[in-house]
Amino acid sequence: MASVTGADRPRKKIQRKRLPVAPYFVALFLVLAILWVAALAGSGWKFPTPKLGLDLQGGLSMTLSAYQQGSDEPPSPETMEQARQIIEGRVNSTGVSEPEVYVEGAENIVVNVAGDDIDEQALRDVGAPAELRFRIVTNSVADTSALEEQLTEETPTEEPTDGATEEPTAETTETPAEDASATPSEDATSEAGSGQAPTTDEVATSLEEVLAKVGPDAAAAAQALTAAPDEATSAILEPFGALEPEEVAFLPAEAQFYIPQITCETLDSRPPGSVQKAEDPVTACSAPEAAAADDPSLTFQYKYLLQPATVLGSDVTSADVGTDQANLNQFVVNVQFSTAGAEKWSALTTQNLQSQVAIVLDNEVVSAPTIQEVSSNSTQISGDFTAAEANQLADQLNFGSLPTNFVVETVNEVTATLGVDQLEAGVFAMAIGLLLVVVFCFAYYRVIGFVVLGSLVVAAAILYPTVALLGSQIGFTMTLAGIAGFVLAVGITADSFVVYFERIKEEMAGGRSVRSAVPRAWVRSRRTILSASAVSMISAVVLYILAIGPVRGFAFTLGLSTLVDLLVVFVFTHPIAEWLARGRILSNHHLSGLHSKATPATADAAAKA
Repeated sequence: MASVTGADRPRKKIQRKRLPVAPYFVALFLVLAILWVAALAGSGWKFPTPKLGLDLQGGLSMTLSAYQQGSDEPPSPETMEQARQIIEGRVNSTGVSEPEVYVEGAENIVVNVAGDDIDEQALRDVGAPAELRFRIVTNSVADTSALEEQLTEETPTEEPTDGATEEPTAETTETPAEDASATPSEDATSEAGSGQAPTTDEVATSLEEVLAKVGPDAAAAAQALTAAPDEATSAILEPFGALEPEEVAFLPAEAQFYIPQITCETLDSRPPGSVQKAEDPVTACSAPEAAAADDPSLTFQYKYLLQPATVLGSDVTSADVGTDQANLNQFVVNVQFSTAGAEKWSALTTQNLQSQVAIVLDNEVVSAPTIQEVSSNSTQISGDFTAAEANQLADQLNFGSLPTNFVVETVNEVTATLGVDQLEAGVFAMAIGLLLVVVFCFAYYRVIGFVVLGSLVVAAAILYPTVALLGSQIGFTMTLAGIAGFVLAVGITADSFVVYFERIKEEMAGGRSVRSAVPRAWVRSRRTILSASAVSMISAVVLYILAIGPVRGFAFTLGLSTLVDLLVVFVFTHPIAEWLARGRILSNHHLSGLHSKATPATADAAAKA
């Protein structure tokens, strides 16, 4: 009776060690269900598809070139890297996913973004200096030159009779500007002497060259200006109308303001940073405004002569988007000043009550409200913004201004023809890798090859909706480098299987039955699996932090695949092996390839253990 009881006890002990596999399979099912439902919901209840990168679906590629007025020296590498980081932050804030921003050469920054719905103008704006200045308005005038051109184009040429020429004037429009007389008439323009015409077609690179280009008479007349010129003086100033925007930037602010031939169209085309110097007075224009309520295509602008700035963008600590309390459909940008900035702003508003203060961003006057009361640590910027424009301005202020100025050299549309071919090649390579892993496992482990195949299928069933979900929720894009990370992860996953199965073989070679070998092998192999996965995760994290561009995509997919590998090994591979160990499949040497004959010595050792 004692021997029978003794025989029963080991069986009861083994029974207690059996792993309850059902909870693992239920947990795996729940994980898959949650991921697929979330991915389907994120794609609008259509079959989810990953978001592809620039190399796989095409997009826009923009090249920015550093511009330093009056200097031929390129910016320092430190300056270019600081600018790259700011531009990358701006691009990310626009909602563009996985942008590629890198320095090319000594003075170029390349921005690559994927997708067929990219806002090109918003992409161009990420290279704006974002220099914010608060300047008191000295004088302002309505620039109706663009409006007059629009009206001239719309006027039929056959209507005038008796040799009379119709000449659009400010009185024929609803322009609210009382200083429109500053724009010369066509008669005055025709009187410009040929002697004052530009003397060269080359772009001047200094104030002296600009004055020499327009001629001595025009230069002398411009230097004597203290108010809007009369028609005779305006005719003498005609050569200034032929200057390039780069040349106009060299002129003093008073000349830019009072010379009628220098229009807002020219001023808006000046190089970035033309009104950057805070200690100098400047001339800048507002955004186009509608001249007639019934025809928004007819627009004019205000030209402002502005005092030196005492409150700068560097005095701003934060900016966020809100709505105007008087008009809830109007978006505004709320600005908070630093302690020093609050003192400057308080002094500015105290000394200039009932005066206009122009809020200047780069070369444009965003708004020019009248100071109604003394303010301290905050203000509100309004400028007939859309929601996107307000968010963009807030982002520019929050990320800070660029350390140097940039001009957009090129914006090119990138096609995905080559990328599609490479995608097919990458998927083909991954399929071959998976096939070789499965073939090896079938040849070496025989029926356990089905466990490997099932584990890989489960891993794919988890990875696909995860990548699709990340694409729809946080904008993660799949690139060729990311596919390379998945291909490499196939080998890492195979390593986990080999480590586990080889441990089982070692235990069975020591004389243990498959029922006791599987749990013992798991205890020993999981440490190795966790250690190897930890090393892969550390490598992926470090690479993601230090790398830029596509390499970060590679690091991300490598880390994601490693985590999925751990999940699959723990909730599928091990439980399924435990379940198979309860039958006779793994005990059969011909089916499993796990059994090895043990020597008597090893059998005795196993029995004692």
